[in-house]
Amino acid sequence: MNIENINTFKERLLAFGLSNSEASVYLYLLQLGKEAGGSSIATAAKLHRQYVYSALPSLIETGLVEEVPKGKQSKYKANPPTAIEKLGRKQAVTATDLASDLNTISNIGNEQEFEVIQGERAMVEFEMDYVLSAKECSEELIIGGASGGFLKIMGESLEEYLSIKEEWGIVVKYIGSNNEIAEFNKKTGKYSNQYHRFLNKLPDGTANMVVRSSEVCFYSFVHPPHVYVVKSKEVAEHYKAFFYMLWDMSIEPK
Repeated sequence: MNIENINTFKERLLAFGLSNSEASVYLYLLQLGKEAGGSSIATAAKLHRQYVYSALPSLIETGLVEEVPKGKQSKYKANPPTAIEKLGRKQAVTATDLASDLNTISNIGNEQEFEVIQGERAMVEFEMDYVLSAKECSEELIIGGASGGFLKIMGESLEEYLSIKEEWGIVVKYIGSNNEIAEFNKKTGKYSNQYHRFLNKLPDGTANMVVRSSEVCFYSFVHPPHVYVVKSKEVAEHYKAFFYMLWDMSIEPK
């Protein structure tokens, strides 16, 4: 692999939060594909041994590197890049919990935040960011009628998106129109965490509303597609009550 690609990966690891030494050590071990001692790592990565032995404990703690005892000495090997994804999920959950806890002592007030997501790619990134940082066994409530627009935008990411939701036990309750029953059976009905009901008079449309624990998202699938996000636990609780009123009026699919 050329130097330019290595430097690009290193910059991305730095942006992810690794130090310069940690990024250099991990990249070297990842390319090596086998165990190496601290001195060998220092020579190959062109780092002073002090920096290597300072970086290794942190890399081991985060799960990016594994220590392999060899008699009185230890060697080290990189774990697969999927360890980065697991670490990112853990950090996202920690950040969400911390923000929630800090809100309990915040004197800033209860002003609601507002965010707009525009474009198909941005919407896919928004959804994947959500599902990778959502709490296990959380709940998502959807008033639909425009599932076709959402499924089309998610494209190749849809199966991974739905699988992660099922793996994390995120309960999804969807109220849709009768015309969506076939699509539900084909695309999402196989997932055990998905619950759907249908309203006879709910029209097909170009918009969905999604209620999450502390935000409400309004999706518009008119080109260019948008998501309007209202970040407020109070607003979310209000729309949650509205959702369950409709849920009780809806019919389970046969």
